[in-house]
Amino acid sequence: MSDARVISHAARGWRLAAGLVVVTVAVAAQQVWQAERRSAALRDEVAGLRSRLADRRELIAHQRREMAQVASAADHLARTAGALGERGAEARRLAHMEESRAETRALVNVAATLDGGMSVMSEDAGRALEQLAWLDGQAAAASDSFAVLTVLVKDRGEEVSPGVPTLWPVRGLVTSPFGARTSPYGEGREMHPGIDISASYGSPVTAAGNGAVIFAGRDPGYGGLVIVDHGGRLDTLYGHLSALYVREGQSVRCGQAIGAVGATGRATGAHLHYEVRVNGAPVDPRRYLAK
Repeated sequence: MSDARVISHAARGWRLAAGLVVVTVAVAAQQVWQAERRSAALRDEVAGLRSRLADRRELIAHQRREMAQVASAADHLARTAGALGERGAEARRLAHMEESRAETRALVNVAATLDGGMSVMSEDAGRALEQLAWLDGQAAAASDSFAVLTVLVKDRGEEVSPGVPTLWPVRGLVTSPFGARTSPYGEGREMHPGIDISASYGSPVTAAGNGAVIFAGRDPGYGGLVIVDHGGRLDTLYGHLSALYVREGQSVRCGQAIGAVGATGRATGAHLHYEVRVNGAPVDPRRYLAK
């Protein structure tokens, strides 16, 4: 009887051990299965990220190829504009016109390259933008040059049209040039549409070129004012005059006295305010005046 109980206890012990082994194996299998699922999910996620990264790289490469083409086109256009500017300058010299005093940056050579980087703003894009800014200045200078030349070359048989205002209306020191300046009345920055030439009160003011007087009278700002039409939509204005020697509708010759230096209107002292307008827009008079 004692042996039977021992055998029974041993059998129960083996069954318990076998049950523990089975539970342990089941738990381990469950964990392996879950780990495999997580690993498969991670592999799918990595594959998706790699696909998106490849698409993004392809998009960037495409954009950079397009930007390289734009940079190359800007480079070609800049060289054309540079050649145009040189021809305009040569035409000014032949016509004895003063060169523009505006500072012009040197031409930047745009190299259309693909460096394989990941930057959104490539070197080509930056250079192309710089070229476009340079081209804007070149176009403005060329436009002004051709406005002058259009007036100059009215007749092929004439070297210089007598109506072009190349004569200084009065001799003196230019005290305020054309362009942005600080207001002499303490009103901050302002656009000065002409040049101020200092001269003695009463000094004669002469027409800068042949033309017809289209205004001779008083203006609240300009004071005593004469405007001469030189043809080709080109006008000259003579302001702050103390006396007027011409009337509206009168024809004047280059060098003819049309008034006298004064300080009328908004003026801080005796001087001539002189403007040149092309199509109604003021341009730098010194580009027309003979040296």
